[in-house]
Amino acid sequence: MKLHLLEKAIDHFLSSHLRADDIEWYFPHDLVNEFQAHWTTPTPINLKEVYDHCLHSEYSQRWWKRDQYRPKEIMLQLIDAEIELAIVAWKDLSNESATLEGRLDRFDYYCNELLLIHRQKNFRSVESYHHQDASIISLYLAGMYPEKYLLYPGLDVFQSFCRAIGSPEIPVISDLVRYMKVANIVFTFLKKNEKYQRLIQQRDPSMHKVVLVPFLISYEVIEAEGQRFKLSGE
Repeated sequence: MKLHLLEKAIDHFLSSHLRADDIEWYFPHDLVNEFQAHWTTPTPINLKEVYDHCLHSEYSQRWWKRDQYRPKEIMLQLIDAEIELAIVAWKDLSNESATLEGRLDRFDYYCNELLLIHRQKNFRSVESYHHQDASIISLYLAGMYPEKYLLYPGLDVFQSFCRAIGSPEIPVISDLVRYMKVANIVFTFLKKNEKYQRLIQQRDPSMHKVVLVPFLISYEVIEAEGQRFKLSGE
């Protein structure tokens, strides 16, 4: 990436979001806070209830319920299919002693196995995909560790953001490992911008429910600037 373009993108975001009445930023923070507030080490007794409570929002369900996209509904079915295997899947995903890449691969493997078990137990089921993609998994990770992970805005937005900051390699598939690395770089430069503290101060403190709100602003930068570049090309 070209650092002057990254700094330009951050500055543009901060300049355009220094408005007291701008509350669109709160939705992703609320999602992460709900997950963090309800997440606990899963057991056969509580996994389904915990998961159901973690994916909740008073604003919108669009992160897990849209046309042809139902990751929450499917995960609840996968948990019912084989609770012990589902617990292993979630414990492995939350295991910070392992690499993120390895954890993501194993979670996908377990979800495929759980879907197979579900289909065997429900022979009329038409489900062919478990729907646990990068976006919903980013919510799981951010909810567990909001100081380290953040939401993923989708491949097209991430691609546009990479173009906006002059990245020599534009991702062709969703890659949470690379995305989280880019987000950390964004956060490093975000903190150096003099407008950053002004943004924090202007936002209503009562809405800062997630302890490490500043890191989640990296998602806002990537999402907003990715969308802007996609529409304007500059």
